[in-house]
Amino acid sequence: MNEPTCFHCGLPNPRQPYTLTIHNECRYFCCAGCQSAAKTIVDAGLAEYYKFHQPDQHPVENWLTSVGQSSFLHYDRDDTQAEFVQRQGEKLKSCILIIEGISCSACTWLIEKRLLQLTGVTSATVNASTHRLSIQWDDSTCRLSNVFQALFLIGYKASPFLPDEEEQIRHRTQRKYIFRLGVAGIGMMQAMMNAVALYSGDITQQHERWLWWTSLVLTLPVIFISAWPFFTSAWHSIKGRHLSMDVSVSIAILSAFIASCLATVTGHGEVYFESVNMFTFFLVLSRFLEFRARSLAHTQGNAIHQELPQTCQLATSEGSREVLMKDLKPNDIIQLMPGETCPVDGHITSGQSEFDESSFTGEFKSVPKSIGDAVSAGTINQHQKVTVRVAETGSNNSFHLLRTLIERAGAEKPRIAELADKGSRQFIWSTLIISVVIGLVWLWVDIDRAYWIVISVLVVTCPCALSLATPTALAQATLSLKNRGFVITRGYVLERLASLEAIAFDKTGTLTEGQFRVIKISRTSLAKDMSLTDDEILAICAELERNSEHPIARAFPWTSAEHQFEPIEGIRNLSGIGVEGSNEAGKWFLGTPAEKVLQVVSSNKVLNLTLNQQLLAIIELDDQVRATTPSTLDLLRKLNVTTHVLTGDSATDLDKQFIDLGVSGSYYGHLSAQEKVEWLNQLNNQNIAFVGDGLNDAPLLAKAPVSIAMLNATDMSKAQADVLMLTSDLQVLAYAVQLAKKTKRIIRQNLGWALVYNAVALPIAAVGWVAPWQAAIGMSVSSLLVVGNALRLRN
Repeated sequence: MNEPTCFHCGLPNPRQPYTLTIHNECRYFCCAGCQSAAKTIVDAGLAEYYKFHQPDQHPVENWLTSVGQSSFLHYDRDDTQAEFVQRQGEKLKSCILIIEGISCSACTWLIEKRLLQLTGVTSATVNASTHRLSIQWDDSTCRLSNVFQALFLIGYKASPFLPDEEEQIRHRTQRKYIFRLGVAGIGMMQAMMNAVALYSGDITQQHERWLWWTSLVLTLPVIFISAWPFFTSAWHSIKGRHLSMDVSVSIAILSAFIASCLATVTGHGEVYFESVNMFTFFLVLSRFLEFRARSLAHTQGNAIHQELPQTCQLATSEGSREVLMKDLKPNDIIQLMPGETCPVDGHITSGQSEFDESSFTGEFKSVPKSIGDAVSAGTINQHQKVTVRVAETGSNNSFHLLRTLIERAGAEKPRIAELADKGSRQFIWSTLIISVVIGLVWLWVDIDRAYWIVISVLVVTCPCALSLATPTALAQATLSLKNRGFVITRGYVLERLASLEAIAFDKTGTLTEGQFRVIKISRTSLAKDMSLTDDEILAICAELERNSEHPIARAFPWTSAEHQFEPIEGIRNLSGIGVEGSNEAGKWFLGTPAEKVLQVVSSNKVLNLTLNQQLLAIIELDDQVRATTPSTLDLLRKLNVTTHVLTGDSATDLDKQFIDLGVSGSYYGHLSAQEKVEWLNQLNNQNIAFVGDGLNDAPLLAKAPVSIAMLNATDMSKAQADVLMLTSDLQVLAYAVQLAKKTKRIIRQNLGWALVYNAVALPIAAVGWVAPWQAAIGMSVSSLLVVGNALRLRN
């Protein structure tokens, strides 16, 4: 016998449906597209999907035509990918896609499993709440068009993530909530007016029956509009063998409504239409307020999700002209007028102004910028016209990097949130069993009251507060930290910060400003014999440091064009030591060697420039300690967090001032990147955070339990970090630890309140002291108290 609805999408089947054997059974489909999608899923070994799948009532397009294939191929173009794809290395790329057609948790499982089967795809994670797919692939073995095609063939449509579209979805969801709330509110008020007349006692039987039928008509829109999403959610949960809070809520609403309908039709029994309306109203209200709280955290915390300009003014020898952003290339010069948002990462080449970096740092005070200073995409020019040399365009700039990392954090759940979710599911099972037992007892005690007491128990023990206890607190804490320039990119950060034992700092660019300047050059007799001037010494240093992102490199501006000497090739970074390269003159080295050629006792940074291991010059640099370093170290000490310093500087260069400033732990110098990792491995799983900024810090950032990259960190360091520090104020570290501890307390308070409320409300409802409408108010108030308590983290 033909199935009436499509096995894949749930739409009605035609008279002659398409067929396919799945799990040794003949299944029927409404179109060739759904049949093709099902065949792709089965052939990929993912037929288990259909054991939990809930059809979404959207048919799949018939087949992948040549035109359809061509539409996917344009995603392989570099100019198209520049808008939303990030390069993670020489071959790896990543991006965020919006997936249409997700209807249940089985869909997220299917998408992840299918994509991971593609050769070259290294990771694929679907955020079930936002329907966003974060994917990373090897561009040498997999094309992005293959990803779009694979999603299409299993019945899903993908598109690049664009924040404007997400904002439109949020507005649509809010309008739906308001509409449902309005319908429930009107139904509740009218049904309660009828209930007043019914409970007055001074009414004829004919008028009583008329009011019953009127209340039934008034309740129908509430059931089919306001409460319908609860029913569909409960059905999806049951189909997926996963109980959610909507299961008990739906049982309560439907039971009360069906019983009232039977009483209305038969003319015998009691009606509680006003309770159904009131319960639905307060439930929708609590969900709407929860949605508003999450939306507020999202919109305020993700100001980074604003859109960059699509065009800019390209400066040429003939003037300026407007060009599309995707046509820009590195080293192009663009003009940035006052009030314009910078569309690229780059450096100012002429002019000076102030930039609003609040979307990154949360600090609304403008930051002065002049020639040579770096500017980031997404910041706003405040005062004067400047020109900017393009460094990074499209999805490779810091704006898109930060957006990707924030999305990664949203897709992850900390352990405490997973435990709370698991606890709420177990609680639902327990509540259902307890409700059945209470119902059986009341059938023996008073059969007339048994039904309504069971409904009250189901309503009053709905674990809404238990489910909201953790995510609302985490969202508000993350928002508060984001507003201070402390951007969390991993879901477990707050949990680990709450029990932090120690913090290890890199010195240069972290505890210090990282803005080196040359204050003294001491040339040796060999340099004088070679007639090398101070300017030529600086030019050689600039040539060696030209590809380095270390803060020391900025002490040597590019001036080699003014001096004629053989270019230095094969430049190599020696982690924690210096840089080396060669030309016809020999092998050059700039840095601090393992055994210093000349010992100089100084509190400043000292570098040696050598040629063929013969000392040419000693260059002394000055770097100031950050103004907030002493207070930060003091605050961390008061929080019982031990502070360490790990630096690649030579031990003879270390100044005792850091010990005097309040470093409470160890001070290690002349460490390579590997030695820093080995030091961490010796701590026996101690909960420690590492703060760094240099390329040589990337291995330790990847290894540390909590890794924090500074604003001036290299892209590789930022990609490895769990947190991005977008402010130079180190005190935000101490604030983050304090807030993490407060967040942990508030989560415990919320969980405690939810458990105490249910422990008290359950026996009261079980003895019949709580009516269904009172239970609805109690459940809603409990949820609102949890959300309100979490909102304290915003202050």
